Amino acid sequence: MTIHIRSQDTDDVTNEYGGQFRRIYPWSGVAKPPWGSAFMSIAPGRASIEHSHDEEETFIFLKGEGTMHVDGEQTPVKAGDVVYLPRFSKHNVENHSDKDIEFLCIWWGAPDEAGVEG
Repeated sequence: MTIHIRSQDTDDVTNEYGGQFRRIYPWSGVAKPPWGSAFMSIAPGRASIEHSHDEEETFIFLKGEGTMHVDGEQTPVKAGDVVYLPRFSKHNVENHSDKDIEFLCIWWGAPDEAGVEG
């Protein structure tokens, strides 16, 4: 058995959705589950870009605090909070604190090319 590990020291981090985005799954050459995931970090005083998509999504907040915006509503969020985002909901996260806010994003259920949910 081979242990597969992704290290934050060597993983690619990109600037996506207005924050630092580190994709986890699918993992090329290792696993292609029916869901995707990434870590996201938003710097103090910044906000992610409001967007929507055809997948359902969950954010699991790991560090920091901020404001979650979903379809015109807003609520405070902090480490330990979990947010469910329905398909096509417009959402973003704002960081009003003096430290990064970090969360895990997990998305699933996008229709494939044949129009069948995966």
